[in-house]
Amino acid sequence: MNTTTNELNKIFTFSLDLICVIDANGRFVRVSDAVQPLLGYHPDELTGEPFIDFVCVGDAEGSQDVLKRVLQGKTVVKYANNCRRKDGTEAPMLWSFNFDKEDQLIYVTARDGKDRQQSAKLRESLEASNLRYEYVTKATSDAIWDWDLNKNTLFWGDGFKSIFGHSLAHARTDVGTWTDFIHPDDASDVVSSIWEVIESKQTVWKKEYRFRRGDGSYADVVDRGFVIRNDLGKAIRMVGAQHDISQRNKTLAELKQLASDLYKRNRELQQFGYIVSHNLRSPVANIIGLVDMLEEDKSDPTAIDFCIEHLKVSMNSLDEVITDLSEILSITDGSTEIHKENVDVVEIIEKVVTVLSDQIAQTQANIIVPKGPLVWLTHRAYMYSIFLNLISNAIKYRSEQAPIIKIDFLVTDNTLRITVADNGIGIDTGRHEGDLFKPYRRFTATKSGKGLGLFLVKSHIEVLHGTISLESVPGHGSTFKIAFPADVSVEASS
Repeated sequence: MNTTTNELNKIFTFSLDLICVIDANGRFVRVSDAVQPLLGYHPDELTGEPFIDFVCVGDAEGSQDVLKRVLQGKTVVKYANNCRRKDGTEAPMLWSFNFDKEDQLIYVTARDGKDRQQSAKLRESLEASNLRYEYVTKATSDAIWDWDLNKNTLFWGDGFKSIFGHSLAHARTDVGTWTDFIHPDDASDVVSSIWEVIESKQTVWKKEYRFRRGDGSYADVVDRGFVIRNDLGKAIRMVGAQHDISQRNKTLAELKQLASDLYKRNRELQQFGYIVSHNLRSPVANIIGLVDMLEEDKSDPTAIDFCIEHLKVSMNSLDEVITDLSEILSITDGSTEIHKENVDVVEIIEKVVTVLSDQIAQTQANIIVPKGPLVWLTHRAYMYSIFLNLISNAIKYRSEQAPIIKIDFLVTDNTLRITVADNGIGIDTGRHEGDLFKPYRRFTATKSGKGLGLFLVKSHIEVLHGTISLESVPGHGSTFKIAFPADVSVEASS
């Protein structure tokens, strides 16, 4: 018995936890020596005093309720309250109570509750932080991601579902949930770029690429990441946000296309003035010449009949050119769409030859054209302007020999291929390659002109979705090769 009492006394003396006995009236019967470092009291200062007197006011009512429950036979473990130290400061404590009905005594152990209090505050702080993080992932228009590089696990925020339509419930946690959805053409470059940052000393990564949505379509995204490193500089974690820029890119593309269309239309409107002067010159010159002839031979009935007949032809040609130019103007200002119709290309050339008849006669030019008809779905006015410029240029830039202008056609692979070859003075294509079809570019000083003909030809051909190229050697003539693809969509709807 003495040994047991001795051991019990040692426990009360050396225990780091506070051990005490409280009677049924709530007064301390015995208190271990641990009370001194915990609360600053000597054990004798608490003996006989009510337990509740040493509890801070804010916790007194709760602590009193705990004592009542313990006296009713309920065990209470790790009850937290704040007690008053001897110096008046507060001490967080954790109490465990057990009531012995036979002895009518409460056996109590207690310890410093500071660690628990700090843990609780830390837990509350973490919970609040996690809650804020969760709210951010819900509220942001980005897909937030968190990549643990050591565990190779990847966490996605709600944006993974709300923005891209992927299920979070069934999503894997490995990094494949990211790499598997990168467009195959972008994957290698994107993955290598992020590892380049991870394996370096850099902390910021940014990349634009295509990311697959849940429905299989691809979104244009800009992805930004921040690398977290340990004290040794090793990357251990990476957090980032993926932003869908599909609409932005679409808008930019539309604005770019709009700017291009506006520039093109403005350029075409400027060309219209040049077209008027260029295409009207020949029929007007013919009319002036015929009027002069009529004035000189107005007494000669034969001359009068000749002039009247040719005036009718020239006036009809002039009216047709004006009509065509009016249509061209309506097309270039965007007020109407290009109207294509089945046009006999040979007939168009014959009309051009008629308009240029005076020039052809004066220069003894020989225009060689395959027999028609050759019908093609195209735009009549543009086709007329193309041949008018090419033939008049061939006559104008002739050599000392009489001009020979040979036009050939070939329809193959749903494409009309036209060749216009002449024996004129030619062009040094090596020297002027970049300027051949630009406005105001002239390639000879011996002939006057504005340098608009080839520019207009190329502009018309491009409107018709065709192509043109030139093969020429100075002194050996020029050969223009034109290709017009068939307008399948128009044919199908007609």
